[in-house]
Amino acid sequence: MSGPVVTGRPVAPGRQRQILPPARYRHPGDVIRLVTAGLVLAATVAATYATHGTYAGAGATAVTVLRLSTTDGRTLTGLMQAVFVLAAAAAIAATLRYRRYRLLASLAGGALLTGAILIGTIGLAGGQRPPALAAGASQWPWLIGPALASPALGAAAAGVVAAAPWLSRPWRRTAWITLWLAGIAQLLTGISSPLEVLLALAAGITVGAGVLVLFGVPDRRIGPDDIAAALGSAGLPVSLVAPAAVKTKGSRPFVAAADDGTELFIKVLGSDNRDADLLYRAYRLLRLREVGDTRPAASLIQAVEHQALAAVMAERAGVAVPTVRQVVKTADGSALLAINRVDGGSLDQMAPQLVTDSLLKALWTEVAGLHRAKIAHRSLRANNIVIDRACRPWLADFSFSELAATPRQMALDVAELLASLATLTDADRVVTAAVETVGRDGVAAALPLLQPLALSAGTRRAIARQDGLLTQTRVAAAAASGRADQELARLQRVRPRTLLAIAAAAGAFYYLLLKGQLAEVPSSWRAVQSADWAWVPLVIAMSALTYLGGALALMGAVPPRIRFWPTVLAQGASSFVNRVSPSNIGGMALNARFLQKSGVEPSAGVAAVGVNSLAGAVVHLILIVVFFTWAGRGLGKAFKLPSSSKLLLILAIVAAIAGIVLATRPGRRFTAAKLIPGLKSATASLARVARAPNKMIMLFGGSALITLAYIGALAASVQAFGGGPGIVLIGAVYLGAAALAAAAPSPGGLGAIEAALIAGLTGVGMPAGPAVSAVLLHRLATYWLPVAPGWLCWRVLQRREYI
Repeated sequence: MSGPVVTGRPVAPGRQRQILPPARYRHPGDVIRLVTAGLVLAATVAATYATHGTYAGAGATAVTVLRLSTTDGRTLTGLMQAVFVLAAAAAIAATLRYRRYRLLASLAGGALLTGAILIGTIGLAGGQRPPALAAGASQWPWLIGPALASPALGAAAAGVVAAAPWLSRPWRRTAWITLWLAGIAQLLTGISSPLEVLLALAAGITVGAGVLVLFGVPDRRIGPDDIAAALGSAGLPVSLVAPAAVKTKGSRPFVAAADDGTELFIKVLGSDNRDADLLYRAYRLLRLREVGDTRPAASLIQAVEHQALAAVMAERAGVAVPTVRQVVKTADGSALLAINRVDGGSLDQMAPQLVTDSLLKALWTEVAGLHRAKIAHRSLRANNIVIDRACRPWLADFSFSELAATPRQMALDVAELLASLATLTDADRVVTAAVETVGRDGVAAALPLLQPLALSAGTRRAIARQDGLLTQTRVAAAAASGRADQELARLQRVRPRTLLAIAAAAGAFYYLLLKGQLAEVPSSWRAVQSADWAWVPLVIAMSALTYLGGALALMGAVPPRIRFWPTVLAQGASSFVNRVSPSNIGGMALNARFLQKSGVEPSAGVAAVGVNSLAGAVVHLILIVVFFTWAGRGLGKAFKLPSSSKLLLILAIVAAIAGIVLATRPGRRFTAAKLIPGLKSATASLARVARAPNKMIMLFGGSALITLAYIGALAASVQAFGGGPGIVLIGAVYLGAAALAAAAPSPGGLGAIEAALIAGLTGVGMPAGPAVSAVLLHRLATYWLPVAPGWLCWRVLQRREYI
């Protein structure tokens, strides 16, 4: 997103503070390459490790058109090595000749790092070369052994990427063609497998892009002389082009004097600005939803033309915007936007006492005119507003604007400007001026968007420096608009820490499970091959039955009558939320919100969720007693309980700890403030439910149905892999494993319940291979498979405003 158009005076180049040397800068395109290649590298490393080496699986089908034992094969590999050596010697000679010592160090470091990554990855994955790839190794040409072919290719790729900005276009093209030919040569001679070549190229490109991001690239962007020449060739002759003394984001600002006597402000956008805009939009697309963003322009010149068109349309609507003079495309692909320079300064640089009520009202009047023309600015913050010498506000920087704007996009404008102005003056004054011009409805529409995620990064930073300012602004806006009961809009798709937690927990557990269990149980794969997949639909049906049971239990926990199918959807959505929260906390909060939106009093809804959880625990305990008693001595090996004396000792320790906690003042305060009121509330709610027998049946019957359906799913999974213990033992194993996993802090007992189920099934006599396979099938059907339907249920509930 391009930065603000403000009125800066010329400054001498080099006066601004830079982290990199003046001759270098960081190109956002290198960040895109780093991210993309890094993702490919991660996927390739995972595939490498899963196949126990780059030489397994894909290596067995390696192309060996020209074997090393043949003359053609030896000639091709020798030529490939000669090219590698000559390229390395040329790089060293050129960097020393031009005294590019930092470039030489970065090339050498990148090559060594890439080689170390590849050697380490191959070594950890096994690194054993099968005969198909080791054929002719004794006839390998000079210099490099076959085991170093891939590290050499990866090092070359890192060097090409890191040196590319210093090479001319023909030399860059030649380097890339040579690199790809070297990879093809390794495949044709059977030196490397396809997966190995892909791993080498991904590692090299990742490291090379990382070097460029870290040390920067040479600054060959268009300068003042080229800008003047480009504008002159477009019919706008200028002189005295110089960098502007303003801070911008997404463009480089210059000022110039036109031959007709007017002063110009020139925004210069290059490929780096285009790549930065794509990165910014991609981040917002992945992180946020319903924030009014649209697709980026097809090209850089189209993006600049859109800015110019939006400014022209705004000026035609009577809005104070700087007049557009020219749009120019330069020979190097950059785009120039020349506009008249407003004699004044940006609003964020004004002293607070100068931000008067008349100025605020005039500014909001300009915004109202912009919105009447159905134009959304989309970056309406204080540093994009220029105040001229007559104290008239001008709206600048339409780089992110939208024509034919939606009400949501215009509401985002109002929210952005409310928050940005609140950092400069009193929030009540800002809101009052907004209500007088854009109206109560306009301010009310912005209320749900007065939150950090809906604001620009600059406004977030400014408002974060004043504690509670955003809340004060929202309260003032709610009071002035008469909409105090509006909730914040949900803009975040999924929190990054949530995704990381799920990935880390699932990856860690299944890594331990697969490496610790399946690797030691070769019969598990044979069990999968001989599985009776006709049982799988029954497993899925049992999993679906749990949501019907959950809906019945929740309906029985509240005295009022609530609709059945929305309640079922709420249970599906709760399962999705519970995947990212431990101990079902997220699902309980969602159910409480659902009950509130269904007409249940908030306190009664929270109590009902607690009663539902209490009923589930009671039912689970009762079923444990029933199944354990029914199973008898068959559980002796499944769950090794401590002796009675040890149990008594454990109970005594627990009682002593509880007594110590209650003896302290914080312990008593916590008990009096949290535990006792919660128990009283749950008891009172349960007493109210007990007055209606049908509600009691639904509450406890639904809870029992959930647990029995899970037992049925596990029993069907066991039958799919050849059967084993009876339903009684399977039920006892599930109940015991679920009780043990309830103490795990991971969402859904992830990790703990799988390990407990495997131990329980093998303990009651089921072979280890089928037991592991049955547990994985059970968890896939009851834990992972419902994620996508649960997300759909969550979206449906949101769309229909049930949550």
